[in-house]
Amino acid sequence: MKFDASFSRPATKILPEFGDDKITVTNRMLLKDKKPWLPVMAEFHYSRFDAYSWEEELQKLKDGGVDIVASYVFWIHHEEDKGSFDFSGNRNIRRFIELCHETGLEFCLRIGPWAHGECRNGGFPDWLCTECKDTLRSNTEPYIGYVRRYIHAVAQQVKGLPLFGIQIENEMTCHPEYLEMVRQMVVDEGLKAPLFTATAWGDAELPDTLLPMFGGYPEAPWTQNIDPMLSNSNFFFSHQRWDGLIGADLLGETKAQKDKYAGKYPYLTCEVGGGNQVTYHRRPLFSALDIVSLIITKIGNGVNLLGYYMYHGGINPLGKTTMQESKATGYPNDCPVLSYDFQSPIGDQGQFRESYFKLGRIHEFLHNFGHMLAPMDSLLPDITPKDTDDHITLRCAFRTDGKGGFLFVNNHTRLLKLPAHPAKEFAFVLEDRTIFMTVNVPEDCCFIMPVGLNLAGLEIDYITAQPVLMQENELTFEKIPGIEPVVVLKDGQKIVLQDGMNKIDDATILLVEPIKYQPTALHELSVQKVDSIHSANLLLGHLNIPDLTEEYEISWDAQTTYLVIRAQGNLAGFWADGRMISDYYLYGDNWVIDVRRLADRKGYIQYQPFRDVDKDTIYLECEFKPGVHVPSVWAADEPILCI
Repeated sequence: MKFDASFSRPATKILPEFGDDKITVTNRMLLKDKKPWLPVMAEFHYSRFDAYSWEEELQKLKDGGVDIVASYVFWIHHEEDKGSFDFSGNRNIRRFIELCHETGLEFCLRIGPWAHGECRNGGFPDWLCTECKDTLRSNTEPYIGYVRRYIHAVAQQVKGLPLFGIQIENEMTCHPEYLEMVRQMVVDEGLKAPLFTATAWGDAELPDTLLPMFGGYPEAPWTQNIDPMLSNSNFFFSHQRWDGLIGADLLGETKAQKDKYAGKYPYLTCEVGGGNQVTYHRRPLFSALDIVSLIITKIGNGVNLLGYYMYHGGINPLGKTTMQESKATGYPNDCPVLSYDFQSPIGDQGQFRESYFKLGRIHEFLHNFGHMLAPMDSLLPDITPKDTDDHITLRCAFRTDGKGGFLFVNNHTRLLKLPAHPAKEFAFVLEDRTIFMTVNVPEDCCFIMPVGLNLAGLEIDYITAQPVLMQENELTFEKIPGIEPVVVLKDGQKIVLQDGMNKIDDATILLVEPIKYQPTALHELSVQKVDSIHSANLLLGHLNIPDLTEEYEISWDAQTTYLVIRAQGNLAGFWADGRMISDYYLYGDNWVIDVRRLADRKGYIQYQPFRDVDKDTIYLECEFKPGVHVPSVWAADEPILCI
């Protein structure tokens, strides 16, 4: 495969309508303190998590390599009753932002007024939908007057706090004048940020005052079918910034268009999937490699702000109504009443998934090499897959400034094992030389390699290992399973890297193993079937299925921190302290309950089995097992759960 990087680069132009004295926005990238910057942004919804744990959870984001926290403001969470705003407890947005700053994290305010986020009415209060059903999301009264009042209420809470970005509305594709009016309301309230943004998928028409933001997910659980999704374009390298699927539940599925914002604005994302929320009819199950390969692909495509949705899951609040998206509220999908886990790197109970640790290495790479990567263009090879059904042609991209760059390879896709490519030949045509490289690309893998760069004083042709850290004359590289780690220098020297420390001239290279994920040790608890004592209305009320629920009692001791429930069936709820504290559409993953702050040491699983007829209405990636199957329950005694 050949990459011709000898062409001239486009000019970098500052966009003066954006930025501040710290952040500069150009048509190609972001600068921080006048240096190229490729930050990591992670969605975590403050109103979907217990305020008691915010500080602990934000530290997890910081430790995972996150730079910026993003959060929707869900209008219904703050003004369920007309005229009565609530910014207390889990809704205390000001305290949440302050804790972000105390943790060393910036904050992006996704103010709406419409958010979606699988929230009831997309975040609109019921009373607003009743009063303004013909004027919603328009410049028309009475809706726009209520929007002005809502923005004023939020602005009063966050005024004076530094903000990295402010997103206006969400998934609005055809009313730039409405977006501009909402933006002006925000500005008139005294809120400011270096980035004012809007989502740009759906071929959105945006005013020039908003930066377009993009995304892409490992699946599409909103899709109204139950077929396997074997051709997801987000696992392919391309220069289209949206896939035609994102937002398709409400916008409709469309063909991805040529990127009309390329060259005018940098490639920024706010919704690259750290997972996906399951829906009742569609329940994919993701591996860590699914998520990591998607991220490597997006960076290889040219992303210059890596924004996850979601990075940390949560629990929907309960008010006078349930707060989740459902068909009962006129939306196309049914979602769990409480759980907004999203299979994210940090789950809805604060549990770590393997993806958290694997992505941490990618974030280290961005922190250490992002200043080099951000100015680089994304280049596709002379041979590319002919379409998304081509699972044979190797998928790769090269980000380059013409003098060197980084090779990105994704030989992984969900549900299919892609073949190995023995002795794969690459040619990189640079401004001053051509570099040839031959690599055995294993099956089912993804990686990044440096090519033609000066690293720690070493002029390299290439290194067949993945870069992690760079400090003066010290480098850290991660071994890529199945690939011999070698350094080939510009002068022709070839050095095979050994485990641990390697000395080459004045540089030191530390070769480390890939992250070895170690789940937390668990011990099994006894489960006892009991007569049903809880109504199934909260669990099943949004679904058109008969109540077949059974209940099981579990007890635990004072040392227990988390319960891990493994159940085969349709869905279940967990009751303790007289309330349902979690629910799950069962899909083959571990269901986690944080019991550290529960008063009682006893709880109940309310369990709904599958019926034979359910098989034709639900997409599963685990075995479909109708009939009753007693759940097993396991306990952890550690303060941190890796599962």
